[in-house]
Amino acid sequence: MRISVICGGPSLERGISLNSARSVLDHLQDEQIEIVPFYFDHKKQVYEISRAQLYSNTPSDFDFKLGQTGQPLTKDQFIKRLKQSDLVFPVIHGTFGEDGGIQSLLEQHDIPFIGSPAEACKRAFDKFTANEFIRAQGFFTLPSTVLKIYHRDHGKIVREFFATHRIKR
Repeated sequence: MRISVICGGPSLERGISLNSARSVLDHLQDEQIEIVPFYFDHKKQVYEISRAQLYSNTPSDFDFKLGQTGQPLTKDQFIKRLKQSDLVFPVIHGTFGEDGGIQSLLEQHDIPFIGSPAEACKRAFDKFTANEFIRAQGFFTLPSTVLKIYHRDHGKIVREFFATHRIKR
């Protein structure tokens, strides 16, 4: 069996993604399983990497070594390599991984993969929107609100939130 593991990605969670990929490799050690790792850098350039490269230290150290140890692939080469696998295991954290980006690519090319479909990932990625969707389906969710980084009305939003959702004794 041949399994492709896809890690890295454009978000700052690349380090977590690398740890997840290492964990997958550690737990799928078997003579009958060939694991082929692929890594997306912060610009979404994909590389086929060796198992040894996957165990490099930090994401910045890892990215620094990519030019020497990774094989850059075009999108078509990447798709062709994935189609040679029996199954793909995406472990990209953050954007492009948890938001349905990589899943959409895999679905478009009929490549079997582990995990939720792209649409489910898109719905769940933004936690506030996911919470609102779940509530609209009739399920209980805890009250929540959103504070946007570039807005200056955080204090007002927080005061209104707690005034509206005051605990009744």
